[in-house]
Amino acid sequence: MDEVDRQALDDQIQEAMGSHGAMKRKLRQAVRNGRLPRPSRSIAADSACTFGRWLHQLKSDARVAGSPHFKAVVTAHAAFHKSAGQIARMVENGMTDRAAEMLNEQAFRRSSELLLDEMDAWRRNI
Repeated sequence: MDEVDRQALDDQIQEAMGSHGAMKRKLRQAVRNGRLPRPSRSIAADSACTFGRWLHQLKSDARVAGSPHFKAVVTAHAAFHKSAGQIARMVENGMTDRAAEMLNEQAFRRSSELLLDEMDAWRRNI
């Protein structure tokens, strides 16, 4: 992989790390005000965000897709969106108290931390 490819990967991963934080803030805001930025099914879909679409495109690049770090990020990204989608579904159903609980539960926090950890590990190994 040449230097341009590495820099592009690093830039995209850093951008995704910022987007990840923004998604968590949007979920917290949705729990507070009862309004989602988009439907829960879209939040739950790991291919609906910019980073997810980019990850799915990279699956066709054998140099990248063969990396264990790439695979770990794909898995962690899907798990994070699944958890975020469950919280969003609670908001859609008017169950904001339960959504708030879920935001603070270990499962969601761990999925969020794992995604960031895996993205950071991938960055260090490109």
